Amino acid sequence: MLSRRLIRIKVLQVLYAYSKKSYSTVKQAEKELKTSLERTYSLFFMIILLLREVSDYAEERIRLGKEKKMPAREDLHPNTRFLENRLLRDLSGHEEIERYVKNHALSWQDSRPIVKNIYQKLVTSGAYRSYMESETNSYKDDVGIIKYLLSEILPESEDLLSALEEQSIYWNDELEFVLSVLLRFFEHFPGRHTENIAIPPLFKNKDDEDFAYKLLHKSILHSEEYKTLIKDHADNWDVDRIARMDILILIQAITEILHFPEIPVRVSINEYIELARYYSTPKSSLFINGLLDKIVSDLRKANKVHKEGRGLIGEI
Repeated sequence: MLSRRLIRIKVLQVLYAYSKKSYSTVKQAEKELKTSLERTYSLFFMIILLLREVSDYAEERIRLGKEKKMPAREDLHPNTRFLENRLLRDLSGHEEIERYVKNHALSWQDSRPIVKNIYQKLVTSGAYRSYMESETNSYKDDVGIIKYLLSEILPESEDLLSALEEQSIYWNDELEFVLSVLLRFFEHFPGRHTENIAIPPLFKNKDDEDFAYKLLHKSILHSEEYKTLIKDHADNWDVDRIARMDILILIQAITEILHFPEIPVRVSINEYIELARYYSTPKSSLFINGLLDKIVSDLRKANKVHKEGRGLIGEI
């Protein structure tokens, strides 16, 4: 599930906290990284749970309509297509989802206004009206309206963003990624009610898991050594006056370049330039790009950059 880019971001966040003395040992930092990665996984399940809450709210609205003292015709004969959405049925009662939600005590119970607001935005949309009135009734249509909810409604919900931020300071930054994972995940559903649809694991493979913890460990272990390397290449810059985040991004980039032979140098540089654009000052990406080019050039001359397999791309 987790992308390498998100893993890099998570490592950088923990590295920043470690540099601020939030953790006294590397082991504590690794524990925090584990917690942070698992929280992203929880967000995946929280959004699935939110979809089900929206469906439950729609069902409640229909029930209350029928219980009116003087129900209108549409109250007595409501359009239940959204309630019968087959993708939502596939999610409801899924053993792995239910187990995770229960074990981690996930709930939107105290966020009823958010569910109501999302539902109202959905039902007043043209996409929803088209879905409810369509003459076709396919699984693809069911997936389509959920994809619309994920891609158009949820990202624009200020209430949702505020609620997520209260639960985790990182969830707002991760929402876009998690929504994209869900969009891809739903595209592969088989179109039948089953509890055997595989939930994507936290890590795509063991290599990604090893990458996360090794990157953090090596970055901390070699931080002073690489800080000196940065100082030696920073020309007239006083390292102590360079933004803390820039220093950490450079340290992490150098760590990846030197300790992960299977990752091409240019891939690493480009990834950390992107991180600088989002997590440091406006001019940081240009500064980091130029400094990394100089550092890598000298490391190559000293025969310290060793790549293999896919990591050799761009080396020859």
